[in-house]
Amino acid sequence: MKAGRLGLKVFLAVFICKILCFIGKLVGKGSSLPGLIVLRIFPDVLGWLKLPDVVIAVTGSNGKTSTAELIAHALTAGGMRVGWNHEGSNQTEGVATLLLRIATFDGVVKCDAIVMECDERYAVKIFEKVKPTVLLVTNLCRDQLTRNGHPEFIADCIRAAIEVLSDGAKLVLNADDPYVAALAVSSGIARENVLWFGVRMDDAACQEQKYRGMAKDGTQYCIGMYDDGAFCPVCKERMTYEYRIAGHYGIYNCAACGLKRSDPEVEAFMKGNGSLVIDDGLVLNIKRPSITNAYNYCAAVAAVKAAWTNAAALNILDSFRSLDGYELKGGRIIKLSVGERKGLLLLSKHENSFAYDRSLSWIVEQKNPCTVIVLVDAVSRKYYTSETSWLWDIDFDMLADGCVENVVLAGRYVNELATRFALSAVGEAKIGYVADLSELRDYITKSTTGDIYVVTCFSDKVKLIKALG
Repeated sequence: MKAGRLGLKVFLAVFICKILCFIGKLVGKGSSLPGLIVLRIFPDVLGWLKLPDVVIAVTGSNGKTSTAELIAHALTAGGMRVGWNHEGSNQTEGVATLLLRIATFDGVVKCDAIVMECDERYAVKIFEKVKPTVLLVTNLCRDQLTRNGHPEFIADCIRAAIEVLSDGAKLVLNADDPYVAALAVSSGIARENVLWFGVRMDDAACQEQKYRGMAKDGTQYCIGMYDDGAFCPVCKERMTYEYRIAGHYGIYNCAACGLKRSDPEVEAFMKGNGSLVIDDGLVLNIKRPSITNAYNYCAAVAAVKAAWTNAAALNILDSFRSLDGYELKGGRIIKLSVGERKGLLLLSKHENSFAYDRSLSWIVEQKNPCTVIVLVDAVSRKYYTSETSWLWDIDFDMLADGCVENVVLAGRYVNELATRFALSAVGEAKIGYVADLSELRDYITKSTTGDIYVVTCFSDKVKLIKALG
C-alpha cells in the first residue's frame, strides 16, 4: 500500500475513533464501540500503529483488571506516560479503542508504555496485531462454563497467543498455579524469557487463615468444592503438594513428568498482619489484605520488573514504593451503607467459583458480626445464559461461621440459590430470601443485623446499588 494512502487511512481511523469516544463520553459509554466500528471499516488498523517500547499484556482467569491497574499506577509513579484500558474492555475492540484514542493522526501511540488487559480467548487475535513485550498470566481457574469450559481449554487459548509473540518477549507466570506453569513446558519458551512470581505465607498466617491444605494426619485436601489440582495438567498423573494456599495454588510436584513449582524470581511473603514482603526487602501494606490481593500485587511487581529492561527512563524504586498503601480504584470493592450500617460490595464474577470462594473467605476472616447478601439476578451481562451449575462449585459452607448472623439470598435466581443452600451447612434459621430487589433494603433493615457484605457480579452491581440507595 502506498504511503500516502496508508497515511490517509490511519488519519481517518484515528479521527473516527476520537469522535466516537467524545460522543461516548457524553452519554457515559464508548469503551469498546468506537474500536468495533473502526475495525469494521479498517480491519488492519492495529497493525498500522507505531507502539512504544513497553507493551504489557495482562491475561488470565482472575485478577486482570486489578493487576493491570497496579501496573499502570506503578509505571506512572516511575515517571512513564501510560495508556491502559481502565474501563475493563479487554477484547479486540476494547484494545483498539484504547490505542486509537491516544494515538496521533499519523498513527503514533503517544505514551511511554501500554498496559492491556486482554480477554483469554481473544488474546491471540490481539497479539497478531499488537505484539506485547511482556505477557503476564495471572492464573487459570474455572470461569464462565458456558463460554470457556474447562481451564485446560483456556490454557490452549493462551498457548496459541504465546506462539504469536515476538522473539524476545517475556512471560511473567504464576509459579503457584500448575496450569500456568504448564504453559512454559508446552510452549517451549526459553528459560531466560520467563519470570516467575509466587506467594508464600509464614507459619502464623498459614495456621491462622487455614490455607496450608494439610490435615493433621498428613493427608492433603483441597479448600473448595472440587479439585482441579489433583492431576498434572501436562501428563494427567496425580500430583502431590507440600501445601496449598488456595484452590490448586501451592507447592506442587508431579513425580511422573517432573512438573513442579519453579522458584520465583519475585516472591511475596504474606505476613499475619496483612503486609507483603517482596524479594526480602520491599514491604507493601495492602489496604484490604487477602490472598487474592497478595497475588495481584506480587504479579504487578513482577511485570514492572520484567518491563524494566525496555524502559530506561523508569525509576523502578519509585514504581515499587507507590504500591505501598495504594488502594485500588477499579471498583471491585465498593463501600456502601444501609442507614447507619456500613457495608462492602465485593464484585466476584458469576460462573467463577474461585472468585466467590475468595470473597466469602475474606468476609469470614474479618470476624465481624455481619449479614452476607448473595445476589444473582443475571448470570452474565455479555451473553444470555440461565445456567447455574457453577453455584454448586462454591463453598458456601464457610458461611456457617458464627460471625455470619444472616445470609440473604436475592435476585431472579433466588430459587436456585435456595436449592444450593438447602444442601449446605448454613442453618435455615439465618437464611432469608428476597426475589424482588425493590424489597431488599426494607428486608435488610428490619430482619438482619451487623455489617453488610454483598457478593455479586458486575452485571448486578448497578441494580444492587440502586436497591440499597
